[in-house]
Amino acid sequence: MLLTLASCSVAHSQVEAQHYQQFWLWGNIQSRPYLAQANELYILQGEVRFSKSEQHSLLIPQGIGLRIFPQQQKVWLVFRTTSLNWQSDTTQQVIQRLEQWKNSGNQILGLQIDFDSGTRNLGQYADFLVKLRQELPKSYRLSITGLLDWTNHQDSLTLNKLQQNVDEIVLQSYQGRHTIKNYAEYIQRLSTLPIPFKLGLVEHGAWQSPTDLAANPNFKGYVIFLLPKKFDK
Repeated sequence: MLLTLASCSVAHSQVEAQHYQQFWLWGNIQSRPYLAQANELYILQGEVRFSKSEQHSLLIPQGIGLRIFPQQQKVWLVFRTTSLNWQSDTTQQVIQRLEQWKNSGNQILGLQIDFDSGTRNLGQYADFLVKLRQELPKSYRLSITGLLDWTNHQDSLTLNKLQQNVDEIVLQSYQGRHTIKNYAEYIQRLSTLPIPFKLGLVEHGAWQSPTDLAANPNFKGYVIFLLPKKFDK
């Protein structure tokens, strides 16, 4: 969709998950020793789709079931969506899931929305996030995944809406299981992004840490998208 380096000054030619502390858990991920050092986990919980036959948004459960993680590990619950047409009861289902995990003893930071918005449609997505933020209890933060191409967006109104309603963006530097080849060109433009952001890296993907990235006050680290064991080396 969407870690802080143990040492941000270390450059790796390949993303090795054991060097990081924040991870996306997208289901079918077997336990790995280095997950014990994680300080933040982004855990897939479902996908929201719009049913044309019912003219209603539907939440389809996905990912792992309810688990209890150590208190030092902060948790984001992630919901994919293919539609921005959510009814209020769908939003309430998402909130109930957050409450269920929180009441079970987990340290829930908030909700992450994974929506593949094209750069040209970012304004429409920002409007959706304004409404979602209004319905989401203030005790929960709001995170979204994003595309590196968003760095081409220059509309100040849209950027202001995102800045006012989103706590962080996790920008994906990969497609599928591979790093985007020209990612370095996008990274250079992140200095103008007025929103706290992290970079999403894919496990085993190619990566060279930009030397000036750590100096950006809005840069909050890396999140590693873990691959199923069949793709592990």
